[in-house]
Amino acid sequence: MEYRSSKPLTVPGRSPTVLDVPRVKRFVDLLIEGEKFEDAARSAGLLLTRARRLMRYPEFRKHYFSEIEVLNESERARNILLRRTLRDRGVQPDAPAALAKVALEAARQLDGDEKQGGITINGGQNVIAGYVIDLRGDAEGPRAITNRSADQAKPLISREDVTDVDG
Repeated sequence: MEYRSSKPLTVPGRSPTVLDVPRVKRFVDLLIEGEKFEDAARSAGLLLTRARRLMRYPEFRKHYFSEIEVLNESERARNILLRRTLRDRGVQPDAPAALAKVALEAARQLDGDEKQGGITINGGQNVIAGYVIDLRGDAEGPRAITNRSADQAKPLISREDVTDVDG
């Protein structure tokens, strides 16, 4: 799919700008098509330094972002159709939980609520730091988990040298 700019770049009665250069025009079209920046510059025959400088030109940026906006608007109908399809698949009685979550998110977006929901579904095992409590078998009662090397070490305070003040 080749992208064609929606607006003519040359306007009668206006002096030529950087956007009138064919290589620059090709560069902006490739960017809007979704090419990587470096690949678009090479394909258009521009040096990377020149392409980076072009992105700083106000007229180039204005044209680029207006074309991106046109592209986004033209894709809006397909995005809405996709959300509706996902929503409808997720509300079927045999839909798995993950699909139901996707359907819920699609319904929220269709309603205009872009906030993330609080539902989290994990299919794998999570490992977190903490204590493991084994409730299988007979209970032995609570046990202290200590650092054995610290228990065997010399005590911090030697009570042998301490004398009683009162007596």
